[in-house]
Amino acid sequence: AVYPIRPVSPTLIDRALLRGRNRWRHGSSTERIRRLPGSWHGLCEVGSPRAARRRLNRRQPPNCSTMDLLAHLDRCFGFQSFRHGQREACESIVAGKDTIVLMPTGAGKSLCYQLPGILRAGVTLVVSPLISLAKDQAEHLKEAGQPTVVLNSTRTAKQIESARSKISAGEVKFVLTTPERLQKTDICELLAGVGVGLMVVDEAHCVSQWGHDFRPDYLCLPSIRERLGNPPLAALTATASERTLDEVRCSLRLNDPTIVRTGIDRPNLRIEVVRCYSAEDKLKELHRALEIEGMLERTEPAIVYCGTTKTADQLAKSFGGLCYHGKMRKAERTAAQEEFMNGRPSVMFATNAFGLGIDKQDLRQVIHVELPGSLESYYQEMGRAGRDGKRSRCTLLYDPSDVDLRKMFAGGMMEASKIMTAHHTLVRGVNEIGKDDEVALSKLAPISPLGRVTLKNCFQLLSSRGIVAPAGRGRWRLIVEEIEHRVADRLEEATRVRSEDRQVALREMVEFVESSRCRWQSLREHFGVSETTGSDCLCDQCGAVASASA
Repeated sequence: AVYPIRPVSPTLIDRALLRGRNRWRHGSSTERIRRLPGSWHGLCEVGSPRAARRRLNRRQPPNCSTMDLLAHLDRCFGFQSFRHGQREACESIVAGKDTIVLMPTGAGKSLCYQLPGILRAGVTLVVSPLISLAKDQAEHLKEAGQPTVVLNSTRTAKQIESARSKISAGEVKFVLTTPERLQKTDICELLAGVGVGLMVVDEAHCVSQWGHDFRPDYLCLPSIRERLGNPPLAALTATASERTLDEVRCSLRLNDPTIVRTGIDRPNLRIEVVRCYSAEDKLKELHRALEIEGMLERTEPAIVYCGTTKTADQLAKSFGGLCYHGKMRKAERTAAQEEFMNGRPSVMFATNAFGLGIDKQDLRQVIHVELPGSLESYYQEMGRAGRDGKRSRCTLLYDPSDVDLRKMFAGGMMEASKIMTAHHTLVRGVNEIGKDDEVALSKLAPISPLGRVTLKNCFQLLSSRGIVAPAGRGRWRLIVEEIEHRVADRLEEATRVRSEDRQVALREMVEFVESSRCRWQSLREHFGVSETTGSDCLCDQCGAVASASA
């Protein structure tokens, strides 16, 4: 189904900032807004490379009928038909419309940008945090005869230089990179020179500042898109509630996007909630869930998600499994992930830092030993099981006392006075020690009464409204030199609302685990999806009913 999003009225702060940007573009001297670095001004001149890129992006797209798309699908990928939702997504993207694609894991999201990327003029830029999948996607595109390069931290200097030469020579159709790479290098200017016909944001839910997989570097994507000449943008994700969808649309500044949404059902997954009343109960149930014929020797891999790094460490040591969390050294995390992906079948005890981009087809179990913070994060994490289509189990060990831990994580807001102080710190830093309106966070901490973490959090808030912008390598760029206190008040109010949203999300999660209704039906209602696969439900509620009926 295709659902257009209704335009959302801009807030007072958004209107004020929009007026400021428009006046800046037209050269008004009445607005107290700092001009961007000199290298950016040339991009706005008549006859500049930016104007050429805009002409490129405004070219009439291919007039592809459904039959034409099918012919191209067969020619490029050898498929005779589209999966559910793929045709609608391809038609919208080929036509040059901003598009949001929501499809469950394994439904074929990648093809929704690959086929249009082949048909549209110019380079297709794919931005994704999933370094582990970039190589596989590049190989798939190369097999389809599409020249593709990958630019991320896994590439050597020689490989990067070779890729840059190919891009400059116009020999590349697809470029796969990360938002961090776009910030830290001049790759954006290189791509702008050859012309980008389509920009793709994979795992688009990462742009949601209050979501379960927030990536601060995603905040730079709107400015990067503008520097590329505002090509059409396709945002892809498997997980997004209506709230997250609104934030994706606003944060990426999508223009009346088309929404292509298929069902969320994974009929091969059995969802089970096991009620526990103590830590001892949980250990007993975890041991039972991981046992195979009375033994813990693994013949199939599993992930056990833990609420804290301490729990992950303790369980990994107790059960003799692998461990992964953000407090481990990078080398240790890499070694654990490599062993899990390519070694003998094992159990990974991890926080939610593990999993984004993990494409392990034969994962048979995902177990949560503590309550997730939202249904979005729960669906994303449990969805890593059974990607090969075989039956798999998703077990949640629920102790009502877990809610207290989640309430602690869900709370908190940022005071307006701290936001103003952070902005003043950046202004002072730019004037005293900055260069090209940029300054490193490490240099700001000594001259600010705020801690480094608080400074960064405030900058992320200000960046979401276009007042500052991340500039890569821990540096921040000042966009608006002076802001009124009401702007900070509005941002404080936004953090308060988001804190309340997290509390609501937690209540929804508790209602889900304590409900006696079908688990999949509850998920469908939460994500606003009515379509079902028609297959028999394997959740603990329906499974129990079916067994009783039998």
